[in-house]
This record gives sequence, structure tokens and C-alpha cells, in this order.
Amino acid sequence: MDGGAVRRIRRAIAILGAALLLSLLGCAKLQAPMGADAANNANPYGFSIWGYQNRVTASGVKWARVQRDWSTIETSPGVYSWNGMDSDVARANAAGVRITVPIQDAPAFRKTQVCNGVNLFPGPSEMSSFAAIIAARYNGNNGHGYVDSFEIGNEEYDGYWGGSWANTLPCRAANYYGPVLKAGYLAVKAQSPTALVGMFGMWWVNTPHIQSYMTWLYQNGYGPYMDFANFHYYPGGDPSLTSGSTPSYPLEWQTIRAVQAAYNGVKPIWCTEVGWAVNSNGQPGPLVSTTLQSQYLHYILDNSRTSGVVQRVFIYMISDTGSDGMNIYPPTGALPSYSMLENYMAQYPTWGATAPAPTPTPAPTPTAAPTPTPVPTPTPTPAATPRPTSAPTATPTPLSSATPPVASTHGATGPSANAHAGASGGVTALKRSAPTAPRASGIHPADVTSEGPLAGLKILSIVPTVIGSGGMLLILWLALGTLFWAVLRVLTMFSLARRRRAAGF
Repeated sequence: MDGGAVRRIRRAIAILGAALLLSLLGCAKLQAPMGADAANNANPYGFSIWGYQNRVTASGVKWARVQRDWSTIETSPGVYSWNGMDSDVARANAAGVRITVPIQDAPAFRKTQVCNGVNLFPGPSEMSSFAAIIAARYNGNNGHGYVDSFEIGNEEYDGYWGGSWANTLPCRAANYYGPVLKAGYLAVKAQSPTALVGMFGMWWVNTPHIQSYMTWLYQNGYGPYMDFANFHYYPGGDPSLTSGSTPSYPLEWQTIRAVQAAYNGVKPIWCTEVGWAVNSNGQPGPLVSTTLQSQYLHYILDNSRTSGVVQRVFIYMISDTGSDGMNIYPPTGALPSYSMLENYMAQYPTWGATAPAPTPTPAPTPTAAPTPTPVPTPTPTPAATPRPTSAPTATPTPLSSATPPVASTHGATGPSANAHAGASGGVTALKRSAPTAPRASGIHPADVTSEGPLAGLKILSIVPTVIGSGGMLLILWLALGTLFWAVLRVLTMFSLARRRRAAGF
């Protein structure tokens, strides 16, 4: 074979290699979840909503907390109605909006934990079974779309009112929840390993309760069973102020972070509901002006962004129909809060990395986790633990047994808590409050990472993001055509070389 033929074969092989690389890039893009880009993942803004709302897509917000009660899905034992949730997930996935779904408000036949003579909560077994079913359905592999995050509960685990404090306080204890959290976490991770799993949204805005509840979870070994801590913030008034046992917004997340740090269990913190009502539609509690609503929400965003601790904030709420007093875009037009949010997102599209947590001194030694039982004792007492040295310096005023909690605008069933009707027509405690394949969550520095099989090939994650799905599809077709030509060219070169040898050249 002469030198010219060798060079031609080498060129053909080089072209073949380039075609294979381009094909790999194209296939990687097609296999990646649509919309699973760094900007969406790092976007810290969200809305908490009842059923997916078109205004979420229009707003440019890239996270939605989509609520539908477990009891409306499992309508009788083993009988499921998925139409509503299927539609929510499909619409969010199509819009490129990431979603978190609270597994909330179990049907009566799944509430096996009894307190104050009332069946209040599902047990670990019930949560494990349903969490596995919903996570498997929305893991991106079974034709029903992908859910990015699940929360084990909504507000129900500390929102019960039993008619008196003697009946109420024992039923707001963490030992009813810890085993349920662990069971739900393990079930979701087994079926959808890339999904995040967070704790329920702590509803009671009460500093001693927040500290004792979180301490019990960490002290008894349940801290590892959450990818993020979670709270709702409905003080009814100025979020920058602490009033007695009602913490300011910073004091609430600082209290949670201090407990995490004391037990070497620092995780991201999400505020998955916050809002103020401007009218009484479904909101019988404190009302504020539209100007104050905007100012208060601006403060929440500012404090969260600069905290280095709060990773995401979900505003309650936005709705296509305007059926809630907290809706920031009613049928009459956008409120100042909505315009503020638009401007804020344009100025701060991301919040950057989470700051390192303070070093606890010293870290208490956790006790062994208790064995979950279907029906805990009706009067549990959370374990008393010294206040971590890194805790906020504000000293909360102990809650008097004769004084109800400060009313939240969205609240639990209690003497001063407000009932809030969700879009699905249910009444919630305190108010009750898109991508088609699994996506890893490791783009934002504070996210729990779950890298895919091509994570080490950085070019595969950079190129598709830059040129988009259409560009990658064009590259794929060009690459396949080039590959076909290169294979024919190599075969032709070898055939020509054999003929030349046979002819004596």
C-alpha cells in the first residue's frame, strides 16, 4: 500500500472518530432531561400552589411546590386516581419547571398513629408504601414524568389543635414524625434515587417548639433522613421582628441551623411557604396592604439570599383563578409583589453557594433512634437538650399554656389559626398551606449531588447547554451522515488498496 493510500485511510479514521464523538454528544443530549439546565437547578425562587398554574410558567419562576392531598389520590385502600397529579407533573415538565411534591394529608384509613383519641398521622409502614408508589410513578422511567423533590408531610405534624393545650402539645411532638420521615426517605430513594427528599414544612412559628422539635429529630438519629430542612413562615406581621415566642424570619432559620450544627448534620434549608393575605378570600386572618405584602416578601428574599443558609423560597401563592387572598396575581392584575419578584429575579438570578456552617462546640452525642411503633404513646415528651452554643442570641419567651400561638395567615386548626382553602377545595392547616426524565441535582453548590454516568465528561454537560436541544438534534443527524460516509470511505480505501496490491502496484 503506498503512502498516499495510508494517509487517506488515516484521514478517514480520524473523521470516523469525530463522527462517533458527535454522535455521543447528540445521544447524551437526547437522553438528558429536557429543561434540566444549570440555571433552572440553581434558581432559588418558587411558588407553592394547588395544582399546576399557568402563571408559574409565565412568571419565569423555575420551581413549583405542587400540592394534592394523598387522600384525593388513594380514594380507597389500593385504589388510586392519578389524573390530577399526572397533569401537574406533565405541565411542569413541559414548561421546564422543577417541582417538589409534599406527601400530605393521608386518607383516614391510613392514619394509624393515635393521639388524644384521634387518628392523626400515618405510621412508618403506611408512609413507606405510598411514598414508594408515588416515587416510582414519577421517577422519569415509567412514562409519567419526573418529580425533582418530595417532602414527607406538609404542615400536619405540628398543626393539630385538640381544644386545649393539654390535649394539643403532646400531639405536636417529634416522635410521631421521626420514624415516618425515615420510612418515607428510604422509600423514595429506593424508587427515585436522584430525587431530593425533605422534611415536612414546620408550621408553628414558635421558637421553643422549633428548637425542641428539630433537636429531638437530630438527637434520635433522624437528621440523615432529609436532604433539606423545611419550614413555613406565616407570622401575620413584620418578618424582621421577634415578638415573644414568635421568631423573626432570620431567627427561625437560625434556630434550625443551630440545631443542625450542634449535631454535625448541616443540610440546606428551604422555606416552602411564605406569604401575607391582602384580602379575606380563604384567609380570615390578619390582612396587610399590597404595599406591605411586597415589602415583607422583599425582606424575605433579601434575608434568604444573603443568609448563605436558606437555599430556596416558595411564595404562597399564585393562581390562574385568583381564588385566594394571598395570590399575588389576581384576575384584576399583578400586585406590587409580583412586579417586585420579577425585578428581583432579574437582579439576582441565583444566590451563589451556601456558606459553611458554624463549627459546633461541642457536639452533643446522639442517642440511639427509637424503634418505630404504629401507635406511639399519646403523651410524648421531646428530649431536653442544652441550647447549642451557635444558636441565635435572642431569648424566646416560653409559650404559656393559656395563650394560643400567634395567628398565622395560613394556618392550622386552632383557636386563632386561620383556615385556608386550597385550589382543590380542601381546607388546610394555616393556609394549607418539568423535565421528563430524572435529573441530577448537583449543579447548585448546596444541592445534594447525584451524578450521572457521563458526569466526568464535562464537555457533554457544557456543549448541550450552550447550543440547546435543536442544535444537538442537528448535530446528531450530521454526525450520523458523516459516520456513514466515513465508514464507506474506509471500506473503499481498503478495497482499493487490495486491488492495487493484486495488480502489482
